[in-house]
Amino acid sequence: MNIMNGINNFLRFLNDNWTSIVVCVGLLVGLYRKIKAFILKTDAEKIEIAKTQVYQTILRIVTKAELDFEDWNSAGSVKRSQVIQEIYNRYPILGKILEQDEVIAWIDDLINDSLTELEAINEKNEGGVDDEDNDDVVEGMTHSDEFDGEELEDAEG
Repeated sequence: MNIMNGINNFLRFLNDNWTSIVVCVGLLVGLYRKIKAFILKTDAEKIEIAKTQVYQTILRIVTKAELDFEDWNSAGSVKRSQVIQEIYNRYPILGKILEQDEVIAWIDDLINDSLTELEAINEKNEGGVDDEDNDDVVEGMTHSDEFDGEELEDAEG
């Protein structure tokens, strides 16, 4: 009878918690597929994903630095050093690369690209937008689906 009680308890557990079990199994399957898809990517694809993430992070940090130092007229080097320091804080692996000059030059290029993108977005939003709306625009800039690069091309050309 002891085995029958165990089976009965197990079946009750399944009956009482079937939705949680299905959700957990679904999450595990989804996680497995994501991990498998990432592992099967080539090194070049993985590097491109990392570069995209670093660029989006730099865009957020540059936006924050611009807001923090907007009252300062000549704070370019201070802002740039703040952004570089924040990138090294968020991605400590960058500090272990032997060619630090190349890394800093790459980060500088990303900062310049971010500034160009930020200026294009600011120019687009200058026409009669009040300050409360500008805060929403800055927060929206951190999402990659908010900006697909076409606005930058439109602003330049």
